[in-house]
Amino acid sequence: MTLLVYGAGGLGLYFAARLAQSGHEVILKARRDTSRQSMHEPIRISKDGSTEEVHNIHVVDSLEGVRAQGAIITTKAWQVDDAARDLSAAITNDAPILTTQNGIDAPTRAARFVSSDRVFASTVVVIAERTGPLNVRVVGPEASITVGSIANRPPSDANRITRPLAAAGISTDWTDDIVAALWKKLALICSYGGVGAALDRNVGESRADARICGLVETAMSEVFSVAIAEGASLSESDLADDMDIFLHRFSPQTTSSMHRDLVAGRPSELEDQVGAVVHRAKSSRVATPVLDFIYASMAPCEASARRNA
Repeated sequence: MTLLVYGAGGLGLYFAARLAQSGHEVILKARRDTSRQSMHEPIRISKDGSTEEVHNIHVVDSLEGVRAQGAIITTKAWQVDDAARDLSAAITNDAPILTTQNGIDAPTRAARFVSSDRVFASTVVVIAERTGPLNVRVVGPEASITVGSIANRPPSDANRITRPLAAAGISTDWTDDIVAALWKKLALICSYGGVGAALDRNVGESRADARICGLVETAMSEVFSVAIAEGASLSESDLADDMDIFLHRFSPQTTSSMHRDLVAGRPSELEDQVGAVVHRAKSSRVATPVLDFIYASMAPCEASARRNA
């Protein structure tokens, strides 16, 4: 079976490498310079001080002539529309499409170009850092992924994606309420990532300062309030789970990708994470003062990065 991984960032390189290592035919859609470099170099995946070379991945900059039986979109959130439009003609009529982005809008964006019955959303937990055009470094455990349908399809409809991921050593679970799962993940990322970006502090530094830690908790609660106003089924125990992850499960050096992008002057997912919440908060008349401040303080950096991109 041929699987298409669309996007050659850290997550795309990671999925492509692990799927290929488990024996699947993998096509990786990348930019032209990355595709050309792949003619001379393999993809390298590093973990725990060792590096493996993966040679059997077809890296392309065009999907002309491609026909895949499943696709994983690993681009940034704002690139999902273009990715879904591009891959819609490169997959079979019954191929499932998996979105992996943080935030809550990626699956509905993908469904503008392919049937919603075929779109499956996911939350992904892994630290996969792109250290070069074809190089990815994994920090900590292998990925775990929770998958669900935005059109109430059964788990069997996603088998062409979930079974290969499980065979590749990626812990794969199914949820009947992917909307709640997406909001719960967004609350975690949006809070520690947003506060971390505004103050340029990693998780260890944020946890060590009671004032910063309090900001993270308040921002997290604000996301939950907006999610519940939007109809998401979330509870106090879900909020406690997120806070426990922030307090006890992240390594001290952890920063969010949004944080890293903003600090580096690159376009980030600020609009798709913090922005998505504050805009919905206004519509729902939910107060989000911490997130409002984060969004207002970081929006000029985001605008500058996009002008210079």
